[in-house]
Amino acid sequence: MRINVDQLNSHLQRSLQGFYWIAGDETLLVQEALAALRARGRAQGFTEWELFFVDRSFSWQTMLQSGNSLSLFADRKIIELRVSGKLDEAGRDALGQYLASPNPDNLLILVTPKQESATLSTKWFKALESAGVFVQVWPVDLRGLPRWIAARMARLGLSADADAISLLCERVEGNLLAADQEIEKLGVLTGATPARKVHVDRRQIMALVADSSRYNVFSLLDAALLGDARRCLKVLAGLQAEGSEVLALLAMLARELRTLIAVGRRIASGSAGAAAMSAEGVRKTHEAPIAAALERLSLPALEALLQQARQVDLAVKGMSPANAWTELTDILLALSGTPLMTTAQDQR
Repeated sequence: MRINVDQLNSHLQRSLQGFYWIAGDETLLVQEALAALRARGRAQGFTEWELFFVDRSFSWQTMLQSGNSLSLFADRKIIELRVSGKLDEAGRDALGQYLASPNPDNLLILVTPKQESATLSTKWFKALESAGVFVQVWPVDLRGLPRWIAARMARLGLSADADAISLLCERVEGNLLAADQEIEKLGVLTGATPARKVHVDRRQIMALVADSSRYNVFSLLDAALLGDARRCLKVLAGLQAEGSEVLALLAMLARELRTLIAVGRRIASGSAGAAAMSAEGVRKTHEAPIAAALERLSLPALEALLQQARQVDLAVKGMSPANAWTELTDILLALSGTPLMTTAQDQR
């Protein structure tokens, strides 16, 4: 069986299976799914808990021995496996062996990072999925964040207008842990409860919520590649305020432009997008921003931006009268797909 994480609570109200696989990279949502499973397990008499961290030195025989042994302190137990990377062949075999004849006195929980789409069609995955419940934890994107925040606030008896929620989204900028903490703080400071509803406005959000935006070069480049000029400018301003060096940002930007050009050339030569990105070493989590930029910008445009990057270097070294930050901003805006104003001479 396969469900999304937001379906887990309603599923647990109906039944509790012997095996659950939670897969995703959103820490808060994974933690909450685990908490719901443990709570349901305890209510069903699974009062002992064994936790295993699976790394390269882990022996899967340890899990099999634990799964087949009698509990020393209780009739039923929860066995939790935390896998930090890919599930290797030894792990797949051990899980298959256990699930072929599972111990009814155990609740087995497997936690892994997000699984690639290719994995979901493999024979071994389908065998594990059919033996229990596969819980997919999807990240909350920036478009879905306002709805997610509004739902979280409602749980605590809080409500807010769209403007206030928009400000809160800007303050936490995709960090669900930070968002959850700030919503909890709002609940405490306003005295809101499910029985005592409280409405907050933009002014209160500004006064009570910290700015948890994370400024780093990776979020800067992702914003530009995804075409989010507004966020790109915000992150760039934050980096500048924090004292980031222009040349350090330029080096990362130039490397990204070279990657885009290399991938674009492979695609132009007939390679599939995924194969081209894999050949150039693009990590899976970075494929979507790269694909978005290549769909929006032509190869000649990307090559022109790489040439323009030289102007930033010259400005930093005092070999050009241009302002380095302004030049860098122009390149990032062009990369994000925002047209720049041109002079009459440029248009001729």
